[in-house]
Amino acid sequence: MTTPDESVHARLDRLRRDRGLLTPAELLDLAEHGVAVLDPFSVIVSRRVEIGPDNVLHPGVVIECDEQSRCVLGPGNVLYGGTRIAAADGGSITVGARSLIGDGGTRILAGAHESITVGDGVRLMDGAEVLGDSLLGHGSQILGRISARSVELGAGLPYTHPDPDGRGGVLKGLGRASGVLVGTGEVLGESDDLSHYEPGRQRLYHPEAPRLGPGPTLERLTAEHAGRVLAFEQDNRGFFADSVPDRGDEYFTPDGFADRHRALLAEQAEGRCHFHVVLNSYGQIVGRVNLVDVADGSAELGYRVAEADTGQGVGRAAVEQVLRLAAGDYGLSSLTAVSSPDNQASRALLARTGFTEAGERSVDGKKVIAYHRAL
Repeated sequence: MTTPDESVHARLDRLRRDRGLLTPAELLDLAEHGVAVLDPFSVIVSRRVEIGPDNVLHPGVVIECDEQSRCVLGPGNVLYGGTRIAAADGGSITVGARSLIGDGGTRILAGAHESITVGDGVRLMDGAEVLGDSLLGHGSQILGRISARSVELGAGLPYTHPDPDGRGGVLKGLGRASGVLVGTGEVLGESDDLSHYEPGRQRLYHPEAPRLGPGPTLERLTAEHAGRVLAFEQDNRGFFADSVPDRGDEYFTPDGFADRHRALLAEQAEGRCHFHVVLNSYGQIVGRVNLVDVADGSAELGYRVAEADTGQGVGRAAVEQVLRLAAGDYGLSSLTAVSSPDNQASRALLARTGFTEAGERSVDGKKVIAYHRAL
């Protein structure tokens, strides 16, 4: 109840205290811990919020947390006007360090028993909304008016890092995203319901960006690679179809791909083939290199490299590694390969890795050039 001689400021302080909020004076006192509240009269912060040092809260920021919930803001974050962070009914929100949140408005809302974790160096802007049980890894981004519920964005380096393959996962565009997983170096950018689309490589949008870290490595194909191999094939389907026959629609269905993957692993277990994925320095599949039709100490080499990674030495490095495996671990004495006459890149790679032309032959009715290499 207001008393006749109660000042406006005293009335405001009482209203905030009654609702478990910091008063303007208490917000200003946060400066002693390095927290800059640029307009304490328009900023709303619950007393239960744990705020680390060196944060900047622009006018209009709201951070709410009821008695059953937990809200932690790590050091060095910048919260722009229009940001609302609210944990209620036992929800939990944890924001790491050095993130940029709310440029253009952002909401992070955790309800009953929901947990949202925002890593270090995250960027949320232009109307982004985070709901449900969500994990936004270090360096990840949500850009645009996207309502993201129970999503996981892979951790990586911040958006300022020059190599897009190492950056955190990105959601961008307009619409909804529910239950999606976007890995390190990947981006999902569409409109409407993003849950219906598959992430792609950020490098496709930055083809001239530098590649940092060690060169590609090989891993022998396993059941655990299935999801990433399918994504690799889907992302590059059109590109591969320009030089080799398309695998057909059935291959790209969940059941069709699962059957094919199991068949490959069965052939490998019998020793008839050796299949490998090519990984870049951030663990992303950027190619495949295989030895098939193993017999009498020989096998046929096949390989493919992602569109975003062509012309970067990935294919050559992968072939050189599989040559060492073939001669050592697999006990082979020679390899063969084929290439279409007009695939100059493939023919040059085979020549640079020691293969020599061995005449022409027909494969599926098409003329190809045969190659041979002793090990």
